[in-house]
Amino acid sequence: MKKLLFLFVLFLQSSFIFAQNTRSTSELFIEIPERGNYVVYVDDEFAGSSKGRFRFYEIRNSAPTVVVMKDNAEVFRRRINLPMNARLLAGYTSRGGWRNISTLNLYDRGQYALDNWDRAIFSDRPGPGQIDDRPEIMNADEFKQLLSMISKETWADGQVKLIKIALKSSWITSDQAYDLVRVLKFGGDQLELAKYIYPFISDKRNAMKIGNLFRFPTDKSAFIDFMAKQN
Repeated sequence: MKKLLFLFVLFLQSSFIFAQNTRSTSELFIEIPERGNYVVYVDDEFAGSSKGRFRFYEIRNSAPTVVVMKDNAEVFRRRINLPMNARLLAGYTSRGGWRNISTLNLYDRGQYALDNWDRAIFSDRPGPGQIDDRPEIMNADEFKQLLSMISKETWADGQVKLIKIALKSSWITSDQAYDLVRVLKFGGDQLELAKYIYPFISDKRNAMKIGNLFRFPTDKSAFIDFMAKQN
């Protein structure tokens, strides 16, 4: 449920840029380890967090103004520089002030490549002694709520936007991927979405079934070729 609440907040923050191209944006993740009632603004967007981690997606301003509020009082303000197509991880403390921690590329081989903090999600199964850091798979209730939200969107751009937001914090099964692709009405939209969500499918060995959704053989062939190249 917490993940879906987070998803809904992201949707509210991002709804005004549905039609924009996500490949020319930046992300800013800020950690505030100190206790307190903090709210962080990045230009006109804001985020609260009970765990001290504040996430901002799809920032188009390369030099936004960051404002940190504690107990409704401004404690920090600075204009920062953001690299495009990258996620900047930063931290703030009352003593140390602002510091940039690291910069991560958002995309790997044309696919969104990061989890909900600082790790890549396109890794193979963990080896001996390694921990699987991949995001959790969306459960049935969460997926049902996501489909409900998607059904209320009139345009394909809005539906796709919701799906992309959800995949930033969750993986999905091949059956869930099938249902998401089926939501879209046009073959070209379906093919593009299928390619986008493929890396987030937990059981890729079963993803072939998605090809059965395509009305035209050329789309099905294109998806199969895409899967072969990814594997």
